[in-house]
Amino acid sequence: MLDKFHLNHYSSKKIDIIISAILTLLIVVTRIPFVSKYLYEWDSVNYALGFEKFDIVHHQPHPPGYIFYIGIGRVINALFNDPNTTMIFISIVFSIITVILIYFLAKQMFSRQFAVIAALLLVFNPLFWYYGEISTIYPTQAFLATIVAYLSYQVFRGKEKFFYPSIIALGLAGGFRQDLIIYMFPLWFFCAFYHKRDPNRLLKAIIVLIPSVLVWVIPTMIFSGGIEQYSQASSTLYKIAFPRSSILFGSTIINKLTAVGSYFTWLGLALTYSGIIIMALFTKYVGKGPKHVFRENIKDYRVIFLILWFLPTSLMYLLIHIAKPGYMLVFIPVLAIVLAYFVKELSYSLSSRFKKYSPKKCLTIVLSLILLFNIAYFTVPYNINEEKLWETPISDLGSLSIQDQVLWVLDMGFMSTHEKINADDQSTQTYLNAISNVPGSNSSNTIIVMGEITRENEGFNWRKAMYYLPDYQVYYLIEADHFVTSEWYAKNHTNTWLASNIFKIPVNSSTQKVIWVISNQSAYFPQITSQIPVKTINLPDGLKLYYSDINGTQIKNNELVFNGPEQY
Repeated sequence: MLDKFHLNHYSSKKIDIIISAILTLLIVVTRIPFVSKYLYEWDSVNYALGFEKFDIVHHQPHPPGYIFYIGIGRVINALFNDPNTTMIFISIVFSIITVILIYFLAKQMFSRQFAVIAALLLVFNPLFWYYGEISTIYPTQAFLATIVAYLSYQVFRGKEKFFYPSIIALGLAGGFRQDLIIYMFPLWFFCAFYHKRDPNRLLKAIIVLIPSVLVWVIPTMIFSGGIEQYSQASSTLYKIAFPRSSILFGSTIINKLTAVGSYFTWLGLALTYSGIIIMALFTKYVGKGPKHVFRENIKDYRVIFLILWFLPTSLMYLLIHIAKPGYMLVFIPVLAIVLAYFVKELSYSLSSRFKKYSPKKCLTIVLSLILLFNIAYFTVPYNINEEKLWETPISDLGSLSIQDQVLWVLDMGFMSTHEKINADDQSTQTYLNAISNVPGSNSSNTIIVMGEITRENEGFNWRKAMYYLPDYQVYYLIEADHFVTSEWYAKNHTNTWLASNIFKIPVNSSTQKVIWVISNQSAYFPQITSQIPVKTINLPDGLKLYYSDINGTQIKNNELVFNGPEQY
């Protein structure tokens, strides 16, 4: 009998290894063909600059610092010598580990069959897939949340050897993203103290947690120039972000409603459209909705576990701040597990209605349809508005037709696909090519001035311009209302901050050209044309590039002056 146990145990481990290998292969073959070619967003450049020099004051990276992520990136970048490739490599590796951890966690919580369903739903979740293709920190965040959850669950199951690793993982996670400690602490606390409510146990946890936090806090402070400089840099960023999205910090009702709408939109995106359809079909064919299922199982420790993983993060997003769909990756594994339940239960219900199909056959059909739908959604090249709204500032949305407003919102909020990544790459490449081909211009005689254009994707912004065109002087005309202070001038991957809303761009004797990457709808555009003539270059997809010849042009006091928005 003992031999049979060992044989079954060996067979089970072998199956787990095979499934893990298949999941790894699926991640690799689905990610590599679609990776972005350029640093994807503003923050991506911040991380890339951090690989060169860690400087939070100049947003290399932006506060609160992400020192462990920068450290890992710097090591790996020594191999690739390309920050974009480095960050995508990190994203793919952590995507693989996250999926495998979810497989083992779901297997322990439910069954191997359930675990395979959850893991596949996560692999082909378009939002998870999307962020695994670009240079961002969010797949790392998904991994860290999952490793803390996995280790905490082992403690909950009575495996005491995981008690200290779980609290160490929680503390170290803050070195990648500080907010993870807040998000994951309630789950860890529940698992660690559900069975053993011992004050000494809590004291031991605190003793272990403190050095796990200090190991990244102290270096962050040191490399930032001290506590005062770190605090000032962090508070400046928070003064910009929080008042725009949180009523607790002075947000307007409209901004708060927009933030709440963004949360629920991106939550739907994280659940996937196919997942929402499955939940609707579940309600119809099983005869009870998700809310009813929740109430039935509220006392189940597994449900409590998933709620404690999901709820603290959601409350922070709803009350304080949420900026982009990537934030959902903290709890996207929870959604994969929840959706796996509905997929399995719906399949068994359909099997009882259609007798000729076994439960396993129904499950295979339903799961296959979901995965095919998600694959098509992510990979099929389509753009619902054919790029015609690329350079539409939010402030000018009211001037669009109702149809175009709807299309703009759909592309902004509901499309996280390979086509959006490809469009972002094309936009960056288009502008880089156009700037290099402006007649008679080069880095020694040309100034580049960037405006602030709100597109459906990140497009080509000031941060990308200063990174990919390091030999040029690149200025940034800030349009965000009530900005506190901001970077506004850069050359050779270093930048200068502006503490005024008056922008003065010096034009000396060597300056022959000024290239304007700005929308003609911008409030700055009339200020430009009133000071200097502007020529237009038409680019693909309705984009435009403007430039001015300085030769022989009289410019008052040899500087171009612009009045920016009101400051805090």
